[in-house]
Amino acid sequence: MKKPLVGAVLGGLLILSACSNKEASFAYEDVKNPEVDHIHGSGYSNGGPDFVIATHAGLYAYGEDGWKEANREKNDYMGFQPTEDGFFASGHPAVNSDLKNPFGLMKSTDKGATFEQLAFYGEIDFHYLGAGYKSNVVYVFNESPTADLKGGLNYTLDEGKTWTTSKMEGFTATTLSNLAVHPSNEEMIAIGSQEGLFLSTDFGDTFAKLNDATMITYVTLIEDGGYYATIEKEDRPRLNRFTIDKTEESTISLPDELHSPIQFIATSPDDSEEVVVTAYDNSIYKTTDAGSTWIQLANAGQLKTSK
Repeated sequence: MKKPLVGAVLGGLLILSACSNKEASFAYEDVKNPEVDHIHGSGYSNGGPDFVIATHAGLYAYGEDGWKEANREKNDYMGFQPTEDGFFASGHPAVNSDLKNPFGLMKSTDKGATFEQLAFYGEIDFHYLGAGYKSNVVYVFNESPTADLKGGLNYTLDEGKTWTTSKMEGFTATTLSNLAVHPSNEEMIAIGSQEGLFLSTDFGDTFAKLNDATMITYVTLIEDGGYYATIEKEDRPRLNRFTIDKTEESTISLPDELHSPIQFIATSPDDSEEVVVTAYDNSIYKTTDAGSTWIQLANAGQLKTSK
């Protein structure tokens, strides 16, 4: 398999956030910079209900009081994957940070105030990372093989202490968009690609195509199925919901003004009909009724800071 591409559109060391007496404690405060760029992930961390985006310059959260911005730890989070008790991520430290570059695999359980560096700290930047929301299994696609981690798909069941390499038999794509891990089933992982949507139920050892769709820009799994985004004619985005056992699919209506392909899909852990889509132009839309109505949270990277 060729090195993965994003299509044309497509240990135990606890690091505490050091702060002086003059610095404010970590918190999500009123947004000072409403323009966001380079969004690298999204989802509902720490059991929800707030929706979080990870950007090139730190974390933002959207809840009952609208958008809030993390006032510290302005790191460049890659592979951001929220879980029930926090989030996993990789990436690069903020300017003047004491953290090593790159992060390897790290985890925060306090919404980004502190981090536990789990594996490959200062060695690998994982752009392709997936995690089980309830199970905490972590999958990575390693583009930088080392003596301790082979290239390709690998997973850990103990938060980075030990790793297993997946065989990936049947995965015939030459590209990938993202890794999507089932919330509670450690063995189930889906991978989107320009060539189709692939699903494995044995820790990524074997894959099979789920359907005939192509140009998958993102996929996410929920308990009984999932959502995936594709590109239709004239580069219009399309969002589908699917079930796994019955192999049923339905198309979710998208806002008329959404023209950019979908880069991320996030679902509420409490309600699978609450979905937030983030487009490649950094526009963000949220629905609480499976697409019947949508509200815009950001327009081309400009956060809607007035409710």
